[in-house]
Amino acid sequence: MAVALALFTSVAYGVSNYVGPRLARGVSLYLLLLAGQTCSLVLAAVVVAAGGDPFPAADAVAFALLAGLGNAGGLVLFYRAAQVGPLSIVTPIGALGAALPVAVGIAGGETVTALEGVGILLALTGVVLVARRPVDPDAHPDEHADRRAAILLSVASAFCFGVFLAAIAPAAEDAAGWAVLFSRVSLLSVLVVFCVRLGVLRSVGARRLPVLAVPGILLFLGTFSYAIATREGDLSVVSVLGSLFPVVTVALALGLDRERLSAPQALGVLGTIVGVVLLSMR
Repeated sequence: MAVALALFTSVAYGVSNYVGPRLARGVSLYLLLLAGQTCSLVLAAVVVAAGGDPFPAADAVAFALLAGLGNAGGLVLFYRAAQVGPLSIVTPIGALGAALPVAVGIAGGETVTALEGVGILLALTGVVLVARRPVDPDAHPDEHADRRAAILLSVASAFCFGVFLAAIAPAAEDAAGWAVLFSRVSLLSVLVVFCVRLGVLRSVGARRLPVLAVPGILLFLGTFSYAIATREGDLSVVSVLGSLFPVVTVALALGLDRERLSAPQALGVLGTIVGVVLLSMR
């Protein structure tokens, strides 16, 4: 069950990452995130109301708020990195955020078998390879400085995403709905601040907001599934399976946009599939 939920998280995140940039053409990415996360907050409130779970303990609320801050930081830093550097560098580094909850899970006493260890390594390596794109050999020398900045921003983004993945697990121990709700509160608070400071709230008509919310709804479904998965399985395994979304995004680009698969990407897809199989053998 945990494996299926974590893989669904990757599918939801991967589809969101594919459709999001297409829906955001001519619109601030911060506004796109704000529209989606507002809808996510409403959905989380509905889940909490329907579930009837008691109010969580203070430490669970704190972890959920921390998870939301990590998620917000990861998203903002990722998009900022994508503005100043190539995705061939930004995307693989951002995907390595899964390493942080793996380390936390192992430090917390979770046991990882030899096969699972190999699976984790293959999956993480596969994500890096499959997300890479060929670098333009004709790039201007001045772009190297931006590339270095993109690397630093991507590392910070990966750390923030890792904080989210690690913090959402203890937050969801009592009730996944409450964990997602409070994480959306802190995430949305950060996005509101950015949107107000950048003045993007006036840049789109109200009729476009429902469409812009689609990526956020997918992110909510993925986050909710991940929160449940952390209650059903080991964090060190679930966090990796929930971080395979670049594979989904690349697959959609190949199938719908007719992008070609490079040799490293093909090797990454194979490594990721083998890694998933090994992680599922529990």
